[in-house]
Amino acid sequence: MNMTKKEALAFLALNQPMPNDYDITQELINKYNNVRLYFSANPAEEAIPLFLQSFGEGDGFGVYQLVEDFLYKCDKNIIASNIANILENPLTIKSVRCWYTLLAMAFPDNTLIKGLNISLQSDDEDTRDMAMLSLKMITEEYKTFEFQ
Repeated sequence: MNMTKKEALAFLALNQPMPNDYDITQELINKYNNVRLYFSANPAEEAIPLFLQSFGEGDGFGVYQLVEDFLYKCDKNIIASNIANILENPLTIKSVRCWYTLLAMAFPDNTLIKGLNISLQSDDEDTRDMAMLSLKMITEEYKTFEFQ
């Protein structure tokens, strides 16, 4: 599917967030995946917050975790700042908090500490475990690899 940057950004802007998995259509998640592929091939800074705020409840039929392909091509400081904003929001829904706590491991940064401490208080064991690991990675100044 051919699309322009303007069309791809407009789609993301209209889907903030995507519907929950039980409400999403195959057509919509396919379009989301096409937008993801577009930005993986054509990284654009303005797409970062739109992607990071687009995750609905659930896993988007496996597509949400593939957004990392795009994120790895972007400035890690901008990614970390956006992740921090989501983790620091006490209204962030449980499944989204879990995703971003996991994503924090790929982008370890001191700016994530406050939000990860909130994740440590989650009633979800996986979220707490990921928060502990992320915090350990940050405090030990562990870096997964260099980003461009």
